[in-house]
Amino acid sequence: MNRNIGIGRRIFVIVNYIFCISVAIVCILPVMHLLAVSLSSKNEVVSGRVAFWPVAFTLDSYRYVLQDAQYFLSFFMSIKRAALGWFVQMVMTVLAAYPLSLRKNVFPARQIFIWYFVVTMFFSGGLVPNYLVVESTGINDTIWALVLPSAVPIFNIILMKNFIKELPDSLMESAFIDGANHFTTLFRIVIPLCKAAIATISLFSILYHWNAWFDGMIYIKNMALKPLQTYLRSVIIADSSVSDESEALEEIMKNISPDSVSGAKIFFALIPIMCIYPFLQKYFTKGIVMGSVKG
Repeated sequence: MNRNIGIGRRIFVIVNYIFCISVAIVCILPVMHLLAVSLSSKNEVVSGRVAFWPVAFTLDSYRYVLQDAQYFLSFFMSIKRAALGWFVQMVMTVLAAYPLSLRKNVFPARQIFIWYFVVTMFFSGGLVPNYLVVESTGINDTIWALVLPSAVPIFNIILMKNFIKELPDSLMESAFIDGANHFTTLFRIVIPLCKAAIATISLFSILYHWNAWFDGMIYIKNMALKPLQTYLRSVIIADSSVSDESEALEEIMKNISPDSVSGAKIFFALIPIMCIYPFLQKYFTKGIVMGSVKG
């Protein structure tokens, strides 16, 4: 370890640590408050006595959520959407990024397509044209309306393209000399070497589809097909987390507030992402840094 570090460098490191810890605390505290509210009794939540630790601990909010059929319909719909959306986005990303990473003498029109893709990052037709396209293709009120409009993520394609360009040219040249074609080179050489980029892009894709709510609101009318975030928005905005339609839940509802139920539903929605994120985090920095290098 180098002990001859200047005072300026030490101050920078200390300030950097303080800043990062502060950001982490700011991110964690809302989740802690949400969990505390979901585990507290109605009187404590309504009176505002719950901060970051449950008061008058109770699991009634979670018992209520576990018996909410519509919540779990939307929950599993979001899982289905995230899985299908991830697969479609990864296929389109890899198939678009590989030819764009080739040299000009191999793919002379490469620069034209790169500019074509880049322009679409800054300019779009707008909400009404997008809706008319989805409606005219007949995929309204289906899961494809949530998947196909976002099937070609330009930012992810650029990351993957730049990552592939960082691979040694000698690997691909050796494959071509041995008689491999572009598909063989892509699937047997390029993809196995792009695990960091694929993991990073997978995280982006899953997070996008899991958190998206607006497309479910405008494209989906069937409640059985509503994704979870769209359902949660309708519940929170309408303030109808707790209803008295079921006599079997009457006893539970005496001890819970709408905020407690909303907190339980939102915390349940965080669990899949919290389970996936640790497995992809180790590839994140490498995928971002190498994929952001200008090619």
